[in-house]
Amino acid sequence: MAIITIGTPFNIDLEFKIASFGKRLAAWFIDVLIITLYYYLMMRIIGPLADHGSAFKEPAELFLLMIPVLVYQLSFEMFMNGQTIGKRIAGIKIIDKEGQEPSWGQYIIRWILCIGNLFIYIVPYVIYAMVFSNLAEGFVLMIVLLIFYLPDFLTVMISANAQRIGDFAAGTVVIDKDYRANISETIYLEIEDQNYKPVFPEVMRLTDRDINGIRNLLNLKNNSKDTEHYIVDVAQKIKSVLGVESNLFPRDFLGQLLQDYNYFTTKQ
Repeated sequence: MAIITIGTPFNIDLEFKIASFGKRLAAWFIDVLIITLYYYLMMRIIGPLADHGSAFKEPAELFLLMIPVLVYQLSFEMFMNGQTIGKRIAGIKIIDKEGQEPSWGQYIIRWILCIGNLFIYIVPYVIYAMVFSNLAEGFVLMIVLLIFYLPDFLTVMISANAQRIGDFAAGTVVIDKDYRANISETIYLEIEDQNYKPVFPEVMRLTDRDINGIRNLLNLKNNSKDTEHYIVDVAQKIKSVLGVESNLFPRDFLGQLLQDYNYFTTKQ
């Protein structure tokens, strides 16, 4: 099980499981199926235009067929938090190497440099050609596309974090979303007191990743002296960064931060 460890500004390590090849392959097949079905439906709409010599055929192919297929992966990953439909069903997603959602620039770099995308985008054309046109031509094109996909396949197989060429350039990785639960779920704490008053509004300067790390630290079952010293160090560093003072014990201080963070993010 490949694990990537990401440190927070407070020296708290978070672990993410690298998405397995099987899950990535499942996501790939689902996305190819969706694109192929879309392509087939659009061809059923656009095809009759050619029979009548319509001047709208080429614009229709461009705006209803080519562009949507080309931007399928990029647009879904941007607006679905690093997931296409296939990735969501397979339970995997893209994050950057800091554990955060990638920026739009990172998504674009990854999309441009992932040579294997050529394979995904043209598969519908190949299938359509094999079924409705020239079978031999479709097989040849399939082999050519597999050759284009080979560099990405090799880098995924040999790199420590199973990264494609585009992932290396963009600083992104594909992780198993179900491992250690979603950040938005792990940081959530139910605040039962309806009259709860937060103590440290400065906590909002922390990120979800920091809060998740604090929670993981407090949930450690190892109550050794080293762990307690570590908690003291983390609490002191957070106080210094946030510019706050507290007479609470370090463990209680960190617990208060969790409560305050959840109050500000869920109650307002």
